[in-house]
Amino acid sequence: MSVLFVDVRTKEEYEARHMTGSVNISVEDIVTSDLGILETLAKNTPIRLYCRSGARSERAKEILLSYGFTDVVNIGGLEDI
Repeated sequence: MSVLFVDVRTKEEYEARHMTGSVNISVEDIVTSDLGILETLAKNTPIRLYCRSGARSERAKEILLSYGFTDVVNIGGLEDI
């Protein structure tokens, strides 16, 4: 099973710079259950989240875990990757 990297920053931040191969689903969308591609994935899909500093990705991780996803990891800020 391949890992999905998710940038939880805003669309504008994502467009300015992001990790190659990642998808953009903002933490605001995750809060409102607008999960985009995540809605099509198995709950055990490996998901790795990042943002600018790691704070938004930590929030998104907790929310996704509450939605039943089981393999969600906050890998921190874009500069940490």
